[in-house]
Amino acid sequence: MPYNVKALCALLAGLSIVFFALPCSGAQSNTQNDDASLKSLYDAHWWFELRNSIAKGSAPAFYQGAVACAFSDLHRCEKKLDAVMQSGPKSDNAIEAHSLLAVAYLRQGKYREALGQEDALLALRPNDSDAQDDRLLLAALSKYPDQTVESRALTTVKLGDAGLPFSIHGVQATYWFDTGAEMSVMTESEAKRFGLQALAVSVKVGDVTDTKVESRVAVADELTIGFVRLRHVAFLVVSDNQPPFNESPPGSRGLIGIPVLLALERFAWEADGKFEIGSRSSNRHAAHADMCFDGQHPIVQIQFQGHSLAFTLDTGATNTDLYPPFAAAFPELLRTAPKTDSYKIEGVGGAKQMNAAVLSSVHFSIGGFPVVLNQAGVLLAQTIGNSKFFHGNLGIDLLQQAHRTTFDFKAMTLTLQ
Repeated sequence: MPYNVKALCALLAGLSIVFFALPCSGAQSNTQNDDASLKSLYDAHWWFELRNSIAKGSAPAFYQGAVACAFSDLHRCEKKLDAVMQSGPKSDNAIEAHSLLAVAYLRQGKYREALGQEDALLALRPNDSDAQDDRLLLAALSKYPDQTVESRALTTVKLGDAGLPFSIHGVQATYWFDTGAEMSVMTESEAKRFGLQALAVSVKVGDVTDTKVESRVAVADELTIGFVRLRHVAFLVVSDNQPPFNESPPGSRGLIGIPVLLALERFAWEADGKFEIGSRSSNRHAAHADMCFDGQHPIVQIQFQGHSLAFTLDTGATNTDLYPPFAAAFPELLRTAPKTDSYKIEGVGGAKQMNAAVLSSVHFSIGGFPVVLNQAGVLLAQTIGNSKFFHGNLGIDLLQQAHRTTFDFKAMTLTLQ
């Protein structure tokens, strides 16, 4: 079963951007209004709405590139943001473009490209302390080749209680697959068991409680899942004393994070534990929910009472949590909530009690598939940054209500059947 934890690494600082004012006259005024509308959507992290607005007509290259990055179209992302940097190399738009590209590259295990973007950002903003910290990690990773797929063929494996079976250098392990983990994670003893050397660079990661945890970095030369073989896979290495790994047996003290899952491209699992990589949907006409990325985090669009809501998508979270934007959007639900209680959330840095309204049940639809969240906790205050922008964090509890769940990172869709 998944841990009630997310190995979220605070690698890149939150995004912000300042736009130059345009003259308020005639057609330029209309352009200014359009740009202001796009900026509002971008600042609010409303990626689906921003995509839809751009599709209606022409839009500045920056927003086209940002949307391409969010929907994992790296080629278009590079093309549009390169144009932004060429047209104004020292502009705020260019600084933001470097940040977006650094995130997109790191997400796909392109360590050297990410470092190049971070260096370009620091050349324009040398006193950016977050970027300076990020560079320490990227400089260490760039000593290794980028993560690559050496072979990828149709594979079926059986999920164990601890998750997905795999091997590193022929040594077997079973880690949970965690779409909420920005990088894969293992403990110090696991790194030794695999024969990996943790790099001397010290990295601080942030968990779901926003607690910072010390970690190091190791790179596995070869990671194999069935007939899929990846090379140069990076892991954050944390202490064996960190929960929940301190309660796990050897061989299961870790998580498989988003760069590995993206490399699989398409995977599905069924209620009986069958996990398929690369297979096509058993129902070609099944409805699906759209996905995108906000930085390193997958986002999914789901339905509630006729409204489209954006949730972070976290297979490493046992429970689905609702965030303050959900409370703000549906205040009448909170007024009728049976109780307000202290709600416990847990991460690798420990546990934290949060005030939450507890609803008896909430009915959602994920790509047309109905799911029910019982004893739904609506957090009344922010935890991590994502809780400011999104309506909740979609955990494994709702996904397991389907017989079959399919992630397609090529089409950027989530399908429940």
